[in-house]
Amino acid sequence: MKIRKVKFTTVFALAILFVVLLMTFFPSIFTSYDPLAVEPKIKLQGPSPEHFLGVDEYGRDIWCRLVYGARPSIEVGFGSALLAMLVGVPLGLIAGYFGGWVDNVIMRIMDAFLSFPSVLLAILLITVFDPSVKTLIFTITIVSFPAYGRIVRSSVLSLKERDFTEAARASGAKPSYIMFRTILPNCASGIIVQFSLFAASAILIEASMSFLGLGIQPPTPAWGSMLSYAKAYIGKSMLYILTPTIMIFLTVLSINLLGDALREWLDPTRLK
Repeated sequence: MKIRKVKFTTVFALAILFVVLLMTFFPSIFTSYDPLAVEPKIKLQGPSPEHFLGVDEYGRDIWCRLVYGARPSIEVGFGSALLAMLVGVPLGLIAGYFGGWVDNVIMRIMDAFLSFPSVLLAILLITVFDPSVKTLIFTITIVSFPAYGRIVRSSVLSLKERDFTEAARASGAKPSYIMFRTILPNCASGIIVQFSLFAASAILIEASMSFLGLGIQPPTPAWGSMLSYAKAYIGKSMLYILTPTIMIFLTVLSINLLGDALREWLDPTRLK
């Protein structure tokens, strides 16, 4: 088997995501400031030796808030993608394997969720519940799990007619064993790729909701809410609005690049 070379874009994406994950779990490595500490006397001050990205309208260190703002984005992005996968994959397996009325009921339920504009449904759910990380994860899961189910169902419809599935059925294996031990491993590559793509989308949704004031609530740092407050001071502090934009861009870009790399690595037609 030919050894594949790792692309520069993949290394770049891994490096960016590694740094963001370090910010999420070990923020004290990158800053010693308190993200909630207020110093009104130096508000909107530009870069300085003490605050190399400057401070916001409350005198809070922008770099510090960027670092601590990574946590809600990663929690919402990967948490909602994981939860949507845990809900959507079993439903897709059941619908595709059993077919008939079971398939019709499950798919009509998914179609009902997909018929709502995802952003509007997210706004509706967030306004019903208190905005928080848990609410965002629940909301994005609701709008995302049908896509997992449809992807898995389409794979199961093909895989359940394959020889290895027929052999497992002929040997007396139970449907649960066939679905989760025979069919599901053969869907794993597509699920993994979709997980990365959904995580990137969830981060964008979280940033959008926070920008609109429906996501992470102040004073908790979040990239979306930082953008929302920075737009009023665009003429006074460009770094204030540019830095969270760049962080969102780089994080989403790195996850998408890794998703593309995974699709290539897991594609069986590329093995030679």
